[in-house]
Amino acid sequence: MKRRAAIIILILILTAAGGGLATWHYWTHRYDDLIVTVARKHNLDPALVKAVIYEESFFNPRARSSQNAVGLMQVTPVAAREWMASTRSVTLGEAIAKISDEPSEGREPEFEEALANPSVSLHAGCWYMNSLLTRYRGETDSLAFALAAYNAGPSNVDRWASGKSSSRLSREEFLARIEFPATRSYVQNIIRRYDHYKKDPRLKFER
Repeated sequence: MKRRAAIIILILILTAAGGGLATWHYWTHRYDDLIVTVARKHNLDPALVKAVIYEESFFNPRARSSQNAVGLMQVTPVAAREWMASTRSVTLGEAIAKISDEPSEGREPEFEEALANPSVSLHAGCWYMNSLLTRYRGETDSLAFALAAYNAGPSNVDRWASGKSSSRLSREEFLARIEFPATRSYVQNIIRRYDHYKKDPRLKFER
């Protein structure tokens, strides 16, 4: 949160210095084409993916959290390993080669180096988000469940939804059960921004 605020302040300073709205527009739209391409490959709405990126990294491909999450979608080492397994890859380099048209360099990339690549972060993050939406597809509000799990982990979400049948929980009831205020705000912020981005014709979701 502090990192994103610092970036926003920097952009505002540059804007005030003469960059105008062009600076803000460039920063917030420079990955739109890539987001649309990768999101569609993972059957995700590009508007949702962009909303997640806004909240996770504010479009900074080299963002890194205290939990060692890296890149546009703040992919953790655990999520990266799950993505690798889904591609039937033994190494991170092998998984990257399967999504890239470029030949492998012959050396195994470091995790932070690899996930700082916008395309790699998007593929791994979109795969993970899709897996969470699939996991919670039987819930009344699978999106809120998936976003909370993306932020706080599926084990916490499963605990918060225990007791009363989770499939009967409304969005408001589920949000009230979230024990981490930061996660609750995270889910609400992304859903609100997602609704905004859905109005952008450049991010149209085509199934």
